[in-house]
Amino acid sequence: MIETTTTNWDRDTGPRTAAIVAGISLLAMAVIAGLSNFAVIGNLTVTGDADATAANLISSAVLFRLGALGLLIVTILDVLVAWGLYVVFRPVNPSISLLSAWLRVVFAAIFAVAINNLFGAARAAPSDPAQTLFLLETFDRGWQAGLIFFGLHLGLVGVLIWRYGSLSWIFGVLLIVAGAGYVVDALGTLLSPAYALELSRFTFVGELVFIFWLLIRGGKRRNS
Repeated sequence: MIETTTTNWDRDTGPRTAAIVAGISLLAMAVIAGLSNFAVIGNLTVTGDADATAANLISSAVLFRLGALGLLIVTILDVLVAWGLYVVFRPVNPSISLLSAWLRVVFAAIFAVAINNLFGAARAAPSDPAQTLFLLETFDRGWQAGLIFFGLHLGLVGVLIWRYGSLSWIFGVLLIVAGAGYVVDALGTLLSPAYALELSRFTFVGELVFIFWLLIRGGKRRNS
């Protein structure tokens, strides 16, 4: 449980160490999620074609399950990142830092539930292609719903960086824009099947620079 009072754990882990842990975790997440979702699950899924999708999952069953497992590992790293960012930004504003951490934990929980549909799709593939495609679509809808919380999390972290001092406000603006991109895309996808704007393809740059901010400056004394 994340608390506003200092525990033995975060008393022994300074903001600088927490920032490095969060930055490394985010780098690992980017690699694992990219391989798992785009290189594996995305390549095996044929939009609107249940039979072809089921055939792909059957022929690459182990690979597909490894992809789903990779995404599950990402959710665990999400919780670690939530903790790290809480420790880093608690001196800036404890309440906003706590709220942003919980938003990321909520996203991780929703994402984990959505990932369970991937394992269900792998089980259904040999006998029920229609159910397989339905479960994959359910996974995507669940992920999109979770991204609303993730986008709000990024927005709050952007506000915290803005208040960090020095030139950090630039990174904060980029992260706020990145969060807004996720929220707009997620709402658009959930509300309209025809939505195809995909703002996050362009706004995600804020997340990339945030990783470097964490590794280079995160947790250091403000205004230094």
